[in-house]
Amino acid sequence: MGGTDRMAKIVPITRMAIGNRVSLLTILLISENIVYNIIINCFMMNRMGVNTTMHKRLGKVCLLRALFALLLLPCVVHAEDAPAPGDSAQVDSAAVAAPADSAQVDSTAADTSQAAQEEQSSGGWKRIFYWPFEHIVQPVLNGVVYPIAAPIRYAFDNGVIETAVDMITFGEKKNVLLYPIMNLKPGNSTMLGFTYRHRSVFLNKDYLVVSPQYFANGDFYGDLRYTKHELFGTRLFGGLRMRQYLDRDGVFIIPGTKESFVMPDSSTYIDLRTGFPLTEDGRWSLEFSGSVEFIDRSLPEKAQDSILVDPKFDISGRGLYQKFRQYPLKMTLLYDNLDFPFTPSRGSRMELGVRYVFVSDYDGLSNDDVAKMIGHNRFADVSDKGLNHDYIRTDLMLQHYFYFGKAETFHFSKKEARLNRRFYTDFNWDAALRMWRPENVRETLFERRVIALQYRLVDIWEMEQGSASFDAFPFIGTRFPMRGYKDSWAARHVMSLSAEYRWPIDYYVDGVLFDEYMMHAPGFTDWSFKRFYNSWGFGVRVRRPDMYWFRVQLGFHGLHGVNLVLTIAPEFR
Repeated sequence: MGGTDRMAKIVPITRMAIGNRVSLLTILLISENIVYNIIINCFMMNRMGVNTTMHKRLGKVCLLRALFALLLLPCVVHAEDAPAPGDSAQVDSAAVAAPADSAQVDSTAADTSQAAQEEQSSGGWKRIFYWPFEHIVQPVLNGVVYPIAAPIRYAFDNGVIETAVDMITFGEKKNVLLYPIMNLKPGNSTMLGFTYRHRSVFLNKDYLVVSPQYFANGDFYGDLRYTKHELFGTRLFGGLRMRQYLDRDGVFIIPGTKESFVMPDSSTYIDLRTGFPLTEDGRWSLEFSGSVEFIDRSLPEKAQDSILVDPKFDISGRGLYQKFRQYPLKMTLLYDNLDFPFTPSRGSRMELGVRYVFVSDYDGLSNDDVAKMIGHNRFADVSDKGLNHDYIRTDLMLQHYFYFGKAETFHFSKKEARLNRRFYTDFNWDAALRMWRPENVRETLFERRVIALQYRLVDIWEMEQGSASFDAFPFIGTRFPMRGYKDSWAARHVMSLSAEYRWPIDYYVDGVLFDEYMMHAPGFTDWSFKRFYNSWGFGVRVRRPDMYWFRVQLGFHGLHGVNLVLTIAPEFR
């Protein structure tokens, strides 16, 4: 407790130092706090033992706090370079004083001499604390940034991004996009494909998207979407989507856990949807959709893959390793006043959806097929037991975007983007510190910035307990989003809160910091912080104001565990 109380004094001391000249006593107090925290907390942990989780976390927190205080030192020392708020006024009044007022001139000279002596006496301390940052931290940062900054500088200086955009854009109206997509993760996840987007392809105000993807192990995924607005001259819109999976590494997850099992997927999905605005301004709308889903899941082909034969997630009740059909019917109420559909900076979006899913009988599974995988014939044939497999799924999503800044729009113009590139391609420690001075911090944090919030609540309700199909349960993973975890959960009831801090880096690129929280429950009244999780991270997103392309982000959970996210799907729905 003593270390915590003493550490709390650093913040007011630092503010005092930034507001006025930094004194030797201030630096000594901050240094003493750093050393005191390290010594006293290490002593406490040695006395209490380091085997408990609480003390391990305490050690991490203490080290982080000591490091944070150490990082404050150059900011405090750097504040000496800036005059105190009253300094300029004093100099001006001395400059306009009458020449005949010799006493006043002598006094000013004496003050200047005294200030010079103080500056000289504190210069040694400045050099001591500045030296590691100038000769160690700065060169290391330059070395880390150079492999990235050099190609970025070349791309910016030679218009590589603009040229690439022109290369993938076709048509007189620039309404056709054709570009490659890839996933370079090691193993079977390596993927190559392309996306073809065409506006007004057949009729006015229609939109076609075709995206085939081929994986390193021979798997395939195909996606075709077609949307038409103003059907038959009315305010109705309609859409068709077809998806085909050929995925030998498909999985299912036992609800309430992250325990997954391989279950190859050869399913086909056909979706139809229509909708219309409820208000003249189009902010409120109502959508209806229906689907036909041919679920085709089979036993794994590889002998090393395990299968689940356990009453906790019964094969016959959940449709594991079998074929069946699903017919979802969905109604969705929408509110949307966002300024841009894919890269919003202002406004809100609300989506409330209710889906009833009719599920056919399962085709069953012979004992011979199971015996080939588990090596014995102790189980009878798996067949549908006549249960009602239907279920209801509800989905509530709330989004809001806060825009900060004097500029009218969040997005850079091309001229502004060129000016902003210099900071990221020519990193300088002094320039970075100047951004965080008190007089500049408001512009640094709240000029052309967006804070994005999203809340989601997803629930499923079985018509007969223990009979809903395995894919009824929502997945919680990188696209929920929960970006700090490489694996996923499945659960009956899930809620999450995500916050993002976004700022423009270039004409097509935004920087992102995010923090996310998730909780799941086996029953709607069984929420508990025992099933509470957090992830955080940072990255970039590449987009146009009217179109989202892809994002590259690093997610973490706690102080360990890192996950790379590289996808064409936006963070929020």
